[in-house]
Amino acid sequence: MNKFLLLFLCMCLVGCSSTPTMMKEKEQVQMKPRDLQIVALGDSLTEGVGDEQGGYVTFIKQYLESREDVNKVFVHNFGKRGLRSTQLADVMINNESVIQQADLIFITIGGNDMMKVVRSHFLSLTYDLFVKEQQAFASRLDEQLQLLRHMNQDAYIVLIGLYNPFSSAFPNIPEMDEIIHMWNEGSKEVISRYDRTLFVPIADLFEGRDDVLYDDQFHPNKIGYEQMAKRIYEYLQRHQEWIGE
Repeated sequence: MNKFLLLFLCMCLVGCSSTPTMMKEKEQVQMKPRDLQIVALGDSLTEGVGDEQGGYVTFIKQYLESREDVNKVFVHNFGKRGLRSTQLADVMINNESVIQQADLIFITIGGNDMMKVVRSHFLSLTYDLFVKEQQAFASRLDEQLQLLRHMNQDAYIVLIGLYNPFSSAFPNIPEMDEIIHMWNEGSKEVISRYDRTLFVPIADLFEGRDDVLYDDQFHPNKIGYEQMAKRIYEYLQRHQEWIGE
């Protein structure tokens, strides 16, 4: 009987001593850092106009690479100054092979659509003109998100909202803040229809602040882009499903 008791105790000791090791090995497997492929699409904000270092995309790359669960981040930036939503689908189609491999997709779009309204109706601007264009924009955005999902079902898509750089340039449009809000709410509603997506608002980061704008008083400067990137990363941290397995 004593022999059986001794054997039982030995087995228990072996089992207990091996359990922490197995758990540790499991944790190490789970914490193994991975590479990330980023695709950035859109207008001059994605291109980084106003910052020689590449704008918010460069800062996001740095933030992601500082994580323990990320090894290296590879960026494919297709941002183009002046790009409107009517041109975004062509950019995606021309870069489909890269988009298919993306883990994260960042998009800034809509600012030039608004500017088109301003330039086309400079002397007769009304709120209704922006509402009409926003509705058309929302329809195009929906089609473009469908196209992205067709190209890549798993990538986490981040749509970055608009801010108001027009207050000093167009003081004759006092409703511009309301227009920006309306436009952002429409975009937020569209992207919410899709899984693994995120809308990031940035309008408040630029309210009443000249220190975050470039010399043209339209695009962000380095400080402005850094503020954008911090906000984007803050939202990503709240939605950890983007990191995947």
